[in-house]
Amino acid sequence: MPYLSSKLADWAVGFSLDDAPAEVIHNTKLRILDHVGVMLASSGLRSVQAAARAQRETDGGNGAHALWDRGETSIAGAAFLNGVAASVLEFDDTHIASNIHTTGVVLAAALAQAQQAPTRGRQFLEAVLIGSEIFCRLGQVSPVRMHELGFHPTAVYGVFAAAYTAARLRGLSSKVMADAVGTAASLSAGSISAFQDGTDTKILHVGFAAAAGIRATALAAQGISGPAEVFEGKFGWYRSYIQSDVDFRFGALTDQLGTRWEVLNIAPKLYPCAYTLMPFIAAALELRANHTFRLEDIVEIRCEIMQRSFRTVCEPVEEKRRPRSSWHGRISLQHTVAEALALGRFDKSSYSQSSLTDPVINALADKVVHIADPLADADTSRSRGVVTIDLADGRVISHTVEDMLGTNRNPASEAVYLDKFRGNVDGVLPADVADRLIGGLLGLDGAGDIDSILAPLRN
Repeated sequence: MPYLSSKLADWAVGFSLDDAPAEVIHNTKLRILDHVGVMLASSGLRSVQAAARAQRETDGGNGAHALWDRGETSIAGAAFLNGVAASVLEFDDTHIASNIHTTGVVLAAALAQAQQAPTRGRQFLEAVLIGSEIFCRLGQVSPVRMHELGFHPTAVYGVFAAAYTAARLRGLSSKVMADAVGTAASLSAGSISAFQDGTDTKILHVGFAAAAGIRATALAAQGISGPAEVFEGKFGWYRSYIQSDVDFRFGALTDQLGTRWEVLNIAPKLYPCAYTLMPFIAAALELRANHTFRLEDIVEIRCEIMQRSFRTVCEPVEEKRRPRSSWHGRISLQHTVAEALALGRFDKSSYSQSSLTDPVINALADKVVHIADPLADADTSRSRGVVTIDLADGRVISHTVEDMLGTNRNPASEAVYLDKFRGNVDGVLPADVADRLIGGLLGLDGAGDIDSILAPLRN
């Protein structure tokens, strides 16, 4: 009988860009553009450079390059470095229903794998779209939120998405592709322990998943077999990882596959932080822009947030008010709202060490309190946030965001993506090079070998 991994592989092998609506194709090109900009913005950061040194020391290799680097490494090594750069700023997109950062893993693997042989833009788009769609669906099988179990969903599901993506780019058969996915289950990992103390490990997860998917695919291509019932079996991934009596929704993997597109429910991040925090930044910036008050006159800042997010972005309160690192700040409601109110902007330079230790920001963070928002808990398909400020003169000002810009209820225009891209590559690429890159990536479906578009980015 055909198992789920094989059904997905059959679809992935048979898929053509002609099968996708224009909206879905354009969305995929915008997501690629977005994440290329994020990778370039991150490429010079300490953690990315440290990961590159470790990669050279332990694995080395040749035949591929990280997006921004002229130095050679292995295909898996390039996928790893691309993935670290995609995630370190927490600026990568999010599939709202599953809390998965979709495009970073898939693109990190695709950029590396595409260097193994000449790859037309159309082939590249097909592989990224296939990997992204399957990735979103993997996150919808279980009603259990992976964060609550201590797993990072982007990491644990990402290895499968990377394997489907890499296998498609290699032109492997559906049988070999399914073997790669079966093997990928043994490489699936991602602890959220770093959420507690702000250490660096979480920023490596996208890279780990992308590289592991590349490795699983290479093994399958050499004849290594993988378990067929990797998803739904008695010892399949979901039952092994979740280990509870859950009514798994395995139909989510294949129902209306190729006609109902989950990729359209992927939202870009307009601010570099956990997606849960974005509506609170938008609300805080709106209050600052449309009301006159002094920061020192703020008495209290109340944030209404879904209760299920308390553990990850609100508590322990003392730690969230004084993040230990830039990444720790990106999952702190208290610091994030305070920085938005104090500085009036949020971009790739946010969460700097100077912001983390700024006495004005710290004083505001001490005034942020969080309360449960039953409306947000009742509908997790939305991105709701409420910020209310009590002022010393007795005024109470409040702003509610029901749906963030970029969600399917509040879509982002192409101009929004372009503004974010240009902001991220500012200071990294000359303006004319950035413009040519925009043209090349938005014209991918008609491009020849994509290396002609990407090679000029390597320094």
